[in-house]
Amino acid sequence: MIRLVFLGRLGEVAPANLATVAPEMVATLSQLKDWLSQCAPHLGQALRDVPTRLVVNHTLIHDLMTPIFDGDEIAFLPPMSGG
Repeated sequence: MIRLVFLGRLGEVAPANLATVAPEMVATLSQLKDWLSQCAPHLGQALRDVPTRLVVNHTLIHDLMTPIFDGDEIAFLPPMSGG
């Protein structure tokens, strides 16, 4: 399984049942984002509304064509705010 972590506002809109995804469902980060948009339209909209950073196994990734594998952890980081 691929573990999904949604931080900040994304954690508020992500359904609890989207904590994992089977590796045969998605092969790249781009496919994962598309799959999430289909499974959870509110989350998909939130991902489109803000520039979200993707972190795979604690490494910031910029290329959405990056392959993902069984056992990976993918964190979705929205912009931070605060003071």
